[in-house]
Amino acid sequence: MNIKFIKETEVKKEKTILDIAEDLNIKIKSPCNGKGKCGKCVVKVTSGDVSEVTKSEEELLGKKKIAKGYRLACETTVKGDAEIELVNKNK
Repeated sequence: MNIKFIKETEVKKEKTILDIAEDLNIKIKSPCNGKGKCGKCVVKVTSGDVSEVTKSEEELLGKKKIAKGYRLACETTVKGDAEIELVNKNK
């Protein structure tokens, strides 16, 4: 069974996906507290304007996952309208 929840919000300034999720009471695993060290806060950017890939993301996710839209919520800043998918299995 697949269930899809959509929650939309307006953000006044650029923030990380993790910060926006916290503002909306959406829980995303982040054992390193958003420092880009653990790689557990994986999300998928399905569309939108977000920041460039960071070195931490390259090291923790690899080029193949990044090419498919996977990003770290703590490292990715939303710069404009975007759609973000929560990933169930964080590795």
